[in-house]
This record gives sequence, structure tokens and C-alpha cells, in this order.
Amino acid sequence: MADSPEKAKGGWRANFRFAADVIQTLAIPILTLGATIVGVHLSNSMKEREIAIAEQNNQQSLRNQRESSETSLRSAMFSELVGPLLQKDNESGKDQSGDMPKAQRLALLAELLTLNFHEHFELGPLLRYVDTLPGQTEDARARLRGTARRVVSRQLAPMLAVGNGTRTEHPGFFEISLNSDVSEPASTSQSCALPKGDSQQTAGSLALECSSKANGSPLPVTSPDGKDRLAVSLRAARWDDQTVGIYVLRLDPKGVPDPDAPPIEFTLTPYSFPFSDNTLLPSGNRFGVYLTRVDNIPDVARVMRLSFVWFPKDFVPPRERPLDLDLTVPIAAAP
Repeated sequence: MADSPEKAKGGWRANFRFAADVIQTLAIPILTLGATIVGVHLSNSMKEREIAIAEQNNQQSLRNQRESSETSLRSAMFSELVGPLLQKDNESGKDQSGDMPKAQRLALLAELLTLNFHEHFELGPLLRYVDTLPGQTEDARARLRGTARRVVSRQLAPMLAVGNGTRTEHPGFFEISLNSDVSEPASTSQSCALPKGDSQQTAGSLALECSSKANGSPLPVTSPDGKDRLAVSLRAARWDDQTVGIYVLRLDPKGVPDPDAPPIEFTLTPYSFPFSDNTLLPSGNRFGVYLTRVDNIPDVARVMRLSFVWFPKDFVPPRERPLDLDLTVPIAAAP
């Protein structure tokens, strides 16, 4: 027999009240459990954040301690290396060290100084002085020049890494090989010129013939952005000193020397470094020429390999500090 509507309605209400009683009974424990879980989660999150901050502080503290220790060590090393290079001889004029002649000892100290502090100081004058000391041996001189070429490679590496990201019509780096006439003495000053019929660099390299009678047109060089055009002459190349005279003229858009731009002239030596020996042009472009390799086979071949480098646009050598000058402020006229 079917239940009456009144009985069904009463059963529904009873079920509802039963469910409400159950929810009311369990609400407090559920809320307590939820609050506990949220509290534990927040507490763990805060602890993890505190641990992460503590780890960062510890790492920064360790870095600061390491940098401080390295600074102290390098300062002490610098004093130990520079002191003997600057001290005077004793009254007898003899070196007090006794383990090796003065010239060779100073070459060793200059070599260590160059390898450890080439980013911070312009060491070219000191190295040239040690190179030309009376009594300097060819072995010590060759070792000192080899160290300088290592430093050139180190300093060129970051610039070449940046410059090789994009290829343009005009390369930002190319090599120049100077091939000497071996029939002439190594002490003879030679001029270098392109062989006849060869007027442009190919595949990033260029070969010039050098002799006392060489005569040719300057090398045309254009900056990667096309803003600067140069005419580069290489002359007075000497293989005994490993030096080359560089003479540069800036060209106007018509390809003739700019009468308002003074010539750029310098002597390339084994101790010319990218971070200290470079030329900044008014356009903001910067270039340099560096000696990277020397091959000397008696009576067979004498070759000096140079690197012509256009610096990356935003590259500033570590020894330079950018100037932040506000040139837009009007200057009051004089009364």
C-alpha cells in the first residue's frame, strides 16, 4: 500500500534535519582540520622562504669573503711583483737576488704581472722596457712576447664572441698576413702592399708582401655599420723587433681622405693589447690592430699575422669609465 503524501513529506523533513545535524556536528572538526592544514602549509612556506633567503645570504657572504680574499691575495701579489721591477740597484750595481741575472728575473716578474693583471693596467710600457733591458736573452724575450700574444687572445675572445652573432657585408674582424722578403735582414724596415691584382680581403683574411721596395695602395677598410671608411697603410715593419707602423686616414663618402679628420698613426708592438690600445672614432666605432702570431723560419719565411678588429658597438674596455654628461642643458650666454 503506497505511503500518504503527509508521511512522505514528514520523511523528507526528517532526512533534512538529520543531514543538518550531521553537518553541524562535523563542521567544527572539518574547519579545525582545514585551518590546521592551511596553517601548516603557510608555516612550511614561510620556513622554506626563510631557508631560501638564508641560503642566498650565505652564498652572498661566501662570495664576498672569497672576493675579499682574492682581492687581498692579488694586492699582495701585485706588491710583490711590482716592487722588484721598480726598486733600484744596490751601490755595486749588481742584482741582489743571485738566482738569475736581473734582466731575466724582471722578465719573469713582468710575465706573471701580465698574466694576472692585464685587465686592470696598461702594461705595454713596462713590457717594452723589460724587453729592451741590457743583457736580456732571446729566450726570455721570446717567452715575454709569447705571453703577450696569449693576453691578446684572451682580450679578443669576448669581442669576437659578440661580433660573430650577426654577419654583415663588412666583416668586424679579419686577419692580415705580412710576408717578408727573407733576402733582406730582419732589422730592415719594410713596407707592405697587396700583390698586384689583389685588392680585397677574402674569407676574412688578407696577405701582403713586405720588402724595402714595396709600394702599393692603402688597404680600404669599412666598419660593419658602414659609417666609417678607412685607408690603412702598413709600413716600417721590422721582424727583429716585431713592430709595424700603422698609418690610417679617414675617408669621406666619395672615398677620398677627409680634410677635416687628422690622420691616425701608431706603432704596433708585441705588447699592444685590445683593452688599452684601440682607437675610438667620432661615430662611436672603435677599432684596433694586434699582433697574434709570428712565424720565422730562417732563409725560408718570415710572417707576422695581425688581427684587425672592429669592437662591438656597446663594448667598453674595463679600464674605461663611461661618461654620463647631459649636453642638452642650455648654456647661458655671457653678458
